[in-house]
Amino acid sequence: MKHFLKIVAVIIVITYSLKLVNAQSDLLVFGGLAIIGSAIYFLLADLNQFFSSFKSKI
Repeated sequence: MKHFLKIVAVIIVITYSLKLVNAQSDLLVFGGLAIIGSAIYFLLADLNQFFSSFKSKI
């Protein structure tokens, strides 16, 4: 359950930061891209942990 809540949180963060990418200011655009990049990194790390725990249960 914890993994699914993290995935939902990452989706919400990416959705919000897409609004920043569409902003007029360059600083907000780069901030939005940095947020998206870090959210994807944390998503992949969490999925890796989820699949390795799933493999250990099998």
